Amino acid sequence: MGVFLLVVGIICIVYGATIMLTWSGTAFFLVWYALGVVCGVTGAFALALPDSTLVRGIRTAVCCLTICGIAVVSIMSAVIMREAYRTPPRDLDYLIVLGAQVRPSGKPSEVLRYRLAAAQDYLDENPRTRVVVSGGQGPNEPCPEGEAMARWLERAGVDADRIIVESASKTTVENLQNSRALIDDDDARIGIVTNNFHLFRAMRMAKRLGIEHVWGIPAHSTPWYLPNNLLRECLALVKAAIGGTI
Repeated sequence: MGVFLLVVGIICIVYGATIMLTWSGTAFFLVWYALGVVCGVTGAFALALPDSTLVRGIRTAVCCLTICGIAVVSIMSAVIMREAYRTPPRDLDYLIVLGAQVRPSGKPSEVLRYRLAAAQDYLDENPRTRVVVSGGQGPNEPCPEGEAMARWLERAGVDADRIIVESASKTTVENLQNSRALIDDDDARIGIVTNNFHLFRAMRMAKRLGIEHVWGIPAHSTPWYLPNNLLRECLALVKAAIGGTI
């Protein structure tokens, strides 16, 4: 078990470093560092002091928690990703594209570009659909996300008359609330565009807010970063359930 924990610890720290280097605007990579230190240090002590009763007890506890944690996150992740394989109907009245980080250059981050590309594909295939691009300005962003998203779509060939900008929201709940308020048709059929790992939570928030006639439109995500995003989503789901937003 000592070797297992040491290997898990090293993997977590190395993976956390790759997440840190993306400069995603959050400090979630610290979670990987923390997991790595706990597992790695416990594994190292277990190998160095195999006869210590205290170390064996800590090793067993950490090992059990690690295995249970992997199992729980894996099951939750499978449920989360199921939402990404549902097919939305054609000719929805509106899309709501949820915001994500805008780089200091004013360009959308990779995560946001995937969302915008998915929206563009749908808009190209369904010319009667309009789109609400939603996102305010964070402390590390040069402009509101909604404005950057609108510029991206216009440059991609989407008519400006089809784009509605919402630039005040700071959270997913606010994205949905503020965007729905800009849609004056109570019976509108709405598609929510976000990355595949985020769609499950966004859809449940929408339904909790009373947004009816809603479908999810999944955007791509980079496979290497998917474990990080899914772990973050699992924790966010727990927080949302406690806070009553899903």
